[in-house]
Amino acid sequence: MKKILLFLTFIIFTCSVQANEIDRYIKKNDFELKSTVSILAKKNNKVVYKKHSQKLLNPASVLKMLTFGASYVTLGDDYKFETILYKDNSNNFYLKLGGDTLLTTRDLTQLFSQIKKCKINNIYIDDTIFDKTPYPQSWMQEDMYPNERAITPYIIDNNFTEIAIKRSSLATTIDIIQNDPYKIAIINNLKLTKTENAYKIEKVYGEDSQILSFNGTIAKDELINLPVLNPEINFDIKLRRALDKAEIRYLNKVFVKKIPQGAQRVASISHNINEISRNILLNSDNFSAEVAFRVAAAKYVNYSHSATLDDALAMFKDVFRNELSDDIKISDGSGVSRHNLVNVEFVVNCLEKLFQNEKYKNLLATANQGTLKDRLIFLENNLRAKTGTLSDMSSIAGTMASKSGNNVVFAIIVQNSPKRKAILKNFENNVITMLYRKY
Repeated sequence: MKKILLFLTFIIFTCSVQANEIDRYIKKNDFELKSTVSILAKKNNKVVYKKHSQKLLNPASVLKMLTFGASYVTLGDDYKFETILYKDNSNNFYLKLGGDTLLTTRDLTQLFSQIKKCKINNIYIDDTIFDKTPYPQSWMQEDMYPNERAITPYIIDNNFTEIAIKRSSLATTIDIIQNDPYKIAIINNLKLTKTENAYKIEKVYGEDSQILSFNGTIAKDELINLPVLNPEINFDIKLRRALDKAEIRYLNKVFVKKIPQGAQRVASISHNINEISRNILLNSDNFSAEVAFRVAAAKYVNYSHSATLDDALAMFKDVFRNELSDDIKISDGSGVSRHNLVNVEFVVNCLEKLFQNEKYKNLLATANQGTLKDRLIFLENNLRAKTGTLSDMSSIAGTMASKSGNNVVFAIIVQNSPKRKAILKNFENNVITMLYRKY
């Protein structure tokens, strides 16, 4: 009996020492002086360290692990984001959009090449997979155009257009050059300077305007990718280019119409869910995360109507119904919204559920990959995680095999911090390193 008590005492003492090491590190670096630090770590499903684990904080892009996780559960690990051609008995063709964020003009050309010998009366687009609300209501103005692309089923070539800002040959004026077939109306108010490029891109005449102004100074040439202002017009232009390349002569207007009953599927082009996941989980692309969230919602409502963000949030709540509590607030699919509120306990519990699927876990970035580039390199292929960053906060969550061979699932959120991002990321690295070595 004494031996058992001594053993238990040793275990409790060891865990306390390990926990105190992290506490001492936090205190030594004044991280709680003006910041909120929240950490939870579980070893083999048991809590080994926690600090403010019930504190409600903004997860930033760590949320993508959970929203895409819910989408992955709903869609399945073999799901394909398909763009499909249907044909009715009157030789009308219907292009069914499927929310494929990797779709290119080349893909469309390949798709239409399969029907180039067919008689074509009209081409219709079925865009009913999800609604065309461009941004979540909870996003701030700075989260919208030109910083983020509008959320839409009309996606082609990433919905970016390439723009060159160039000084004239005599360096007396500045030219704005658009080589893409899709054009944007631009008011050029740029001026030359000898210091550095400092300019802003703004919509003229309100949020619904299709005119941009470039205001500021230019010291050197620059090439930028700008979100398209009108995704539907951009898609129509790229579609016609694809038809030309497929050697299909079509001069009629492209209409919008739902696929009628009885239409036959004749061709398709697709990217699988693993390919789609890379931009979301490795590169933290907000647009891709929001689109995938809505595509999963469409399946969740059995394609009964154009899916909405509310449908996606209902799906999320259903998938994590056993992990959710009333105080958890989710407002979007990407983590951009400042209205998102979670605690690290919820994050870790959701990850434990998702990581039961080894395929999903392996989609996450390992050390020195994606947004973890140049971080925690000694854990390469031993860590799967996702980072998050907003103006005054930083976060990371994931799983790793510890030095002792234990499975450790963790979440770290630091919020309201005046410290530089590099310092916050280094803090996360050091805490993860301690968890790795001690547990």
